[in-house]
Amino acid sequence: MFRTEDLLSRIEDRPFRPFRVHLTDGDTIDVLEQGTVMVGRTTVVLPKRFGRDETGRLVAESWRTIALIHIVQLSEIDE
Repeated sequence: MFRTEDLLSRIEDRPFRPFRVHLTDGDTIDVLEQGTVMVGRTTVVLPKRFGRDETGRLVAESWRTIALIHIVQLSEIDE
């Protein structure tokens, strides 16, 4: 099981490197921006789909709340 500290450490990497979250149900979620993840003690909120607002800023259009016990691994996103 991933701990809060494991996920926060990856999010706080300098420089930030986008990564992929692999879940127990086989789904994956890409974390492309550092400020798009909300980490709790036992859960994490990850955006699933993004759009742009009228000024072009990134906004989440849908998201998923996941228990940390369902995170299998984190991997690099191939560019």
